[in-house]
Amino acid sequence: MIKRRAAAVRSAIGLDRSLIDPGLLDRMLDDGPARAAGVRHAVLLSQDGTTLSASRGLSRRDARHLAEVASGFHGLARSAVRRGRPAPVRRTMVETESGTLFVAAAGAGACLAVLSAVGADPAMAAAETTRLVERVGEHLRALGRPRG
Repeated sequence: MIKRRAAAVRSAIGLDRSLIDPGLLDRMLDDGPARAAGVRHAVLLSQDGTTLSASRGLSRRDARHLAEVASGFHGLARSAVRRGRPAPVRRTMVETESGTLFVAAAGAGACLAVLSAVGADPAMAAAETTRLVERVGEHLRALGRPRG
């Protein structure tokens, strides 16, 4: 199971021969909901919507669904930008009656989705999303660096 998840992470974000601990990514994502009041869940996904890692408390099915939705929103934002002045999409935010979904680019081919609770301070959730993106992005970049 862990080897398959590691392979999925490597192939989805372009890492070829790196050894990776998917549990480490899960723990990083668990840190967000534990740290920031109102942050319910976090999911690391590839831009095609494949779930790479998820915070505790999300079933696989719910993590997969959140990743697919986040990928769709982020893809729509990328498509909309192509019509204007082309630039990379950094963050997409969708506010609903049940909370706010933040989707942020987290490195080459990866995105991070953070779901906050109803009534949570959007600035606090956005700050936690940024913090998680920095940690996860740094980890993914380190995995992609040539060794040696």
